[in-house]
Amino acid sequence: MPETTLVFAGVNGGPLGRSYLYRVVRAAGERAGIAWPVGLHTFRHSAGTLLYLRGADKEKIRKSLGHHSWEFTASTYIHLGDDDLPDGAMLADLVGGPEGNTRATRPPETGRDAAPAVEAV
Repeated sequence: MPETTLVFAGVNGGPLGRSYLYRVVRAAGERAGIAWPVGLHTFRHSAGTLLYLRGADKEKIRKSLGHHSWEFTASTYIHLGDDDLPDGAMLADLVGGPEGNTRATRPPETGRDAAPAVEAV
């Protein structure tokens, strides 16, 4: 397949517009009954989780998502439920911390435009 082949093409063979893709993905999330607004970035989270569940090497998952550490990748992009873990395992074991990946099971209420927290000096 040539590098210029599109994964998603419009009826005229050209690329689909970004805003169209966002609308399609968001509508699909609503039809699926997902409580938070699904976006294109959701695919990154899904890919990381599916790769992990299928036994892909942690370092390969980290590199494919372009992150600096496995801990960041696991705590932000790997979303597991209790049924996804081996007997006796805990989410904290995945990332090496007490919170597991619970902070990233859905987007923050304020969205991606929220200002980062600043500590008082």
